[in-house]
Amino acid sequence: MDPRLPVLLLLLSLATFSAASDEIHGCGGFVEASSGLAKSRKASDSKLDYSEITVELCTIDGLVKESTQCAPNGYYFLPVYDKGSFVVRVKGPKGWSWKPEQVPVVIDQNGCNGNADINFQFTGFTISGRIVGAVGAKSCSKDGGPSGVKVDLLSDSDELVASDLTSSTGGYSFVNIIPGSYKLRASHPDYEIEMRGSSEVDLRFGNAVVEDVFFVSGYNIHGSVVAQGNPILGVHLYLYSNDVKEVPCSQVLSGAPREGALCHAVSGADGKFSFRSIPCGNYELLPYYKGENTVFEVSPSSLPVSVEHSHMRIPEKFQVTGFSVGGRVVDGSGVGVEGANVIIDGQLRAVTDNLGYYRLDQVTSKKYTIVAEKDHYKFNRLENFMILPNRASIDDIKSVRYDVCGVVRTVTPNSKAMVTLTHGPENVKPQRKMVSENGRFFFEVPSGEYRLSALPVDSEGLSSLMFSPGYIDVNVNNPLLNVEFSQSQVNVHGKVLCKEKCNQNILLSLVRIAGGIEHEKKTASLEHDDANFVFTKVFPGKYRLQVKHFSSEAPTNDNWCWDQNTLDADVGNDDVIDIVFVQKGYWIELIATHATEAYIHQPDSSKLDLFIKEGPQIICIETPGQHELHLVNPCISFGNSSIVFDTRNPMPVHISARKYLVRGEIHVHMSSPLEEIDLLEDIVVDAFKSDESSVEKISTIPVLGKSHQNGITAFEYSTWTDLGEDLIFAPRDSSTGRKKLLFYPSRQQFSVSTNGCQDTVPSITAKTGLYLEGSVSPPTSDVDIKILAAGNSKFATLKKGDITAETKTNSDGLFFAGPLYDDIGYEVEASKAGYHLKQTGPCSFACQKLGQILVRIYGEKDTEMLPSVLLSLSGEGGYRNNSISGFGGTFSFDNLFPGSFYLRPLLKFLQHA
Repeated sequence: MDPRLPVLLLLLSLATFSAASDEIHGCGGFVEASSGLAKSRKASDSKLDYSEITVELCTIDGLVKESTQCAPNGYYFLPVYDKGSFVVRVKGPKGWSWKPEQVPVVIDQNGCNGNADINFQFTGFTISGRIVGAVGAKSCSKDGGPSGVKVDLLSDSDELVASDLTSSTGGYSFVNIIPGSYKLRASHPDYEIEMRGSSEVDLRFGNAVVEDVFFVSGYNIHGSVVAQGNPILGVHLYLYSNDVKEVPCSQVLSGAPREGALCHAVSGADGKFSFRSIPCGNYELLPYYKGENTVFEVSPSSLPVSVEHSHMRIPEKFQVTGFSVGGRVVDGSGVGVEGANVIIDGQLRAVTDNLGYYRLDQVTSKKYTIVAEKDHYKFNRLENFMILPNRASIDDIKSVRYDVCGVVRTVTPNSKAMVTLTHGPENVKPQRKMVSENGRFFFEVPSGEYRLSALPVDSEGLSSLMFSPGYIDVNVNNPLLNVEFSQSQVNVHGKVLCKEKCNQNILLSLVRIAGGIEHEKKTASLEHDDANFVFTKVFPGKYRLQVKHFSSEAPTNDNWCWDQNTLDADVGNDDVIDIVFVQKGYWIELIATHATEAYIHQPDSSKLDLFIKEGPQIICIETPGQHELHLVNPCISFGNSSIVFDTRNPMPVHISARKYLVRGEIHVHMSSPLEEIDLLEDIVVDAFKSDESSVEKISTIPVLGKSHQNGITAFEYSTWTDLGEDLIFAPRDSSTGRKKLLFYPSRQQFSVSTNGCQDTVPSITAKTGLYLEGSVSPPTSDVDIKILAAGNSKFATLKKGDITAETKTNSDGLFFAGPLYDDIGYEVEASKAGYHLKQTGPCSFACQKLGQILVRIYGEKDTEMLPSVLLSLSGEGGYRNNSISGFGGTFSFDNLFPGSFYLRPLLKFLQHA
């Protein structure tokens, strides 16, 4: 039989449809102009068109269920499908007035409100406008205006039609007004309202917006000034602003505390002041009150004021709190004393400036005790001093005594000294004082000329102790705090021998040693273009000298190495001249992550072998200039083959492990030694990361000494990688002209976990793979052949049931598959669409072609589109297939064995009631 059997079906059916509709209820009526509005229309006006008016049916809660637009004649009808209580409302253009605006309705079996018309009357329009307020800055709203202004709408005969008070923005409106001619009038008891232009309004058939004709010139600011609750006359208030440039002001702007005042006012006998006609804006109000010699203080010193579109009364009163008066603190020469504390009746009230002046604020007329205090000064006091508002200033507070202080420097143990003060004014007696344990002394004396001398105290036979200078003459007009005497001193000379020319980065230090403890320390540097140094003014005693060469990057570290960097010296009464420091070389810091062998190529071509330890270390390089450091390590790569460093720029040398050598071997079972020549190029190893991303392809080389042993040839592969890397090595045979090798295991995983030399990767064995050959009878080409694993492989990632190879038969029905691992068995499957294949041997199959039934579906008319059809096909051996076709067209039953089949189409229409 023909494997493609067409079946034509003609389907005849009859579908019956029926529909029943219930009666639809509705609400209807008219929208029309009121009689008053109709009379106002002129005969020449066009007929009213109501088509822009909407009528809505809403629930009691206001939810819109239905809406419709009126016909041009005002008729409307709203179909209603539900019964219950509703609201019908009318919505027209903004500003139009209606009577009523909404009507409650009940919809039941008798219709909408018993099917009575629901009518709405359009009664009038809206006239709106605004009173314009004075705007002085961008911070004010240009659309703003004063509230509470009364606006009247008058008829032609001046009869009052309607009134309204302006809103917070100055707006007003009149609703439900019929067309006609009207006039406007605005008034307010506190505002000056100016009318610019005509106030007449001609309302036609529509809303009207009146142009701005009423203007308020400005707003008033009111406030008051008091002192202890009593009103104060004559306080000046100045008005400033950062954004308002000009205000109307009739006052003369003189004596303002700062420039830029816009206006000013003066408080009256009742303490009150006011600014008039001030535009909207942000201002600052400064009070200023000055007497004959005194500036009075007013609180607050300034007050921000924000004027909106209304008069403003400042709730906070200005308080006059006191007046200010100044004075001065001077020394014996009449020079001002800076930083002196001025204490009034026991309380700190001021500190003098750099010229000795001070100012007392918020004082009142009474007697005070005024005292000045500063370290090392003594001042006279002002007792019961009367301060009056008309007083020009407070009397000067003068210094009467000063501290004269200093130090006597001694080095000899157990030495004692005293200081004498003589040659002073007649009223000052000579004085002498023992110095303290730290050598300090001080005297308190009045102004004058004095002589100071330091003398030894002979307590232990030390009367030969001498001080320099012998005496010091001083002129005391202010404190003297740095007078100094010291023992006689000598100089310590020395030199530095450098590898190259010495420079200014060599630092010498001298430390005195007494009782085994280091005391004061001196430092010195080399003279320009010289290797010599000197320490001056050195007291006798035991000292330790130290030399150090530093860099600007590390000033605290010594980057040169020395034969000796410290020397001890005994300093007597004579200069020391035989100190010599010799440079040995240059310190180079090495910081290594691993210990390694290394050698250095020096500038003179000599070679210096060394062993670098793990961690930081320093080495002394005796030759100046540029050096090359070579690292020798067979299993760690440190990056570059050599590292260059220069003793003239001794930066730390960082030696960091970059890569680690990982190596492994592949052992190939060879049938002939001649195969080794081909395998050199055929065996490659693919390296992967743990996420299967490729790293590199690695070539292999024979391992010397391991070839041809027991029929095995060893090949080695290696790669450099990072610490912590997990690698997978997968060898493969890239040959094309022979049976390929397979590898046991197929891949080897290795973790680079040792921070040093790595273990060898476990070896991999290679053998020639297993190949399967088979056939399909009768010979059939392009049969799909799948080779499946019959068990779990120990050497490859194969589990039972995994597909290991896929191929197709050739034109002779033959197939060839491999290479395969030989540690498991395999199963062979064959398939081809439209064919039945049966296995007759391990690698052989019998083939039989299958049939097909095509179904084409027709309606009663060729153009009729049919819905989906259920096709039920049954056959021999219990075969059955129920499938649904698409809309029209064809359907195919495939892969059928030869035999008899029965086909039944089923088509069903749904009945609609």
